[in-house]
Amino acid sequence: MLGRHFETRSARGARIDAVLWTLFFIWIGAIALFKGIPPGAGSIGVGAIVLLGSLVRLVVGVSISTFWIIIGFVFMLAGAGEMLGIDLPLLPMALIICGVLLLFHRKSGRRGRA
Repeated sequence: MLGRHFETRSARGARIDAVLWTLFFIWIGAIALFKGIPPGAGSIGVGAIVLLGSLVRLVVGVSISTFWIIIGFVFMLAGAGEMLGIDLPLLPMALIICGVLLLFHRKSGRRGRA
């Protein structure tokens, strides 16, 4: 019984991931196609997709990752900064956050996914 439940949750997670990747590619394509989209909207959209995915996973009962929640907020923050004319370097912020998360992940003694 427990194995069947795990398979169901895993299948749900895979379906959610597939939908999120689809939304991501559609969004990136729309940003590239429509030049009138304001600066920063691309990053905000990516952040929204990532955070929406984490919310859906939480509601459905599939495991969520702190890493992706933080990355979603980084994208939202970078996009908002770009819209407001504030230079928030996305790549350096993401790399620093990834490094800190890996450091804490290793210190906790946990293995596997964050």
